[in-house]
Amino acid sequence: MSLEDRYAKNSDFVRSRLKPIGYRQTGLFFANRPLALHAMLSSAGHEKRTTTDYDWEGLKRGSTEFVLFQYTISGRGRLNYAGKQHIVEPGQAMLLYFPFDNRYWLADGDHWEHYFLCLHGQEVMRAARTIIAKKGPLISLTPDSLALESSLDACAQILSEQVKTPFTASAMAYSLCMHLLSETCGEAAPAPRATILEKAKDYARKHFAEDIGVDHLAQAAGLSRFHFSRQFAASEGTSPAAYVANLRIRAAARLLRDTEVAVAAVGARCGFSDPAYFCRAFRRAIGVSPGEFRNSGMY
Repeated sequence: MSLEDRYAKNSDFVRSRLKPIGYRQTGLFFANRPLALHAMLSSAGHEKRTTTDYDWEGLKRGSTEFVLFQYTISGRGRLNYAGKQHIVEPGQAMLLYFPFDNRYWLADGDHWEHYFLCLHGQEVMRAARTIIAKKGPLISLTPDSLALESSLDACAQILSEQVKTPFTASAMAYSLCMHLLSETCGEAAPAPRATILEKAKDYARKHFAEDIGVDHLAQAAGLSRFHFSRQFAASEGTSPAAYVANLRIRAAARLLRDTEVAVAAVGARCGFSDPAYFCRAFRRAIGVSPGEFRNSGMY
């Protein structure tokens, strides 16, 4: 049996697992998480797209970090990643992290049947960055792939509303990440090699609450502002200023979640000298005000 025939047979198997559920999407929302979890499934879906209004751009999906795993069952999609265009075919999983300068869409005359999972958390982001740096954004998964089985099982359970606790969702997310790492990078994926950009990112993580700008980060990397900004955007999919702003928002969200520090003081601790600007920036990034976020359990 050719590999193409094996993928076709595998697509029939995948479709049979999802057919009783049908085409649908759903999200997971656990308002009362007892502690922070560093790998989390947040949504899933099985869909068949036939119109060209299916078009997503990675820099227009907000500043919240997340990872998309999307496996093509039939048809094909288009992906533009780091300036290179790809055809996403059956048997391939698209692995992307956000925010990043990417775009995926359905071309005129095509259809695209796929299932997807959205994941969050530090371990998820680490795994995705490692895999993409080594293999790129497309991963061919053979029919006997444990990553394929793990992702399909997670999608089916989420869509059929069997996932009841954040711990179950976290275990599924972590399991998928480890299977993907194992199948793309070997049994034990080494930590990514430090680069000059890591020096700038490390400086930003340590000093984001201070009055720092692009010049400070470029100096930490040992590059001119111009070359640093270009290399940073190409590597991270966002500007240095936006990266620092995201660090500040994430730190503020942690303080709002884990402490009772006043909102204005939270902003000041995270590098926002103007309380009004902090509230505007937080709402723009998260979708609600700091006070609403604290009261909603949105984490």
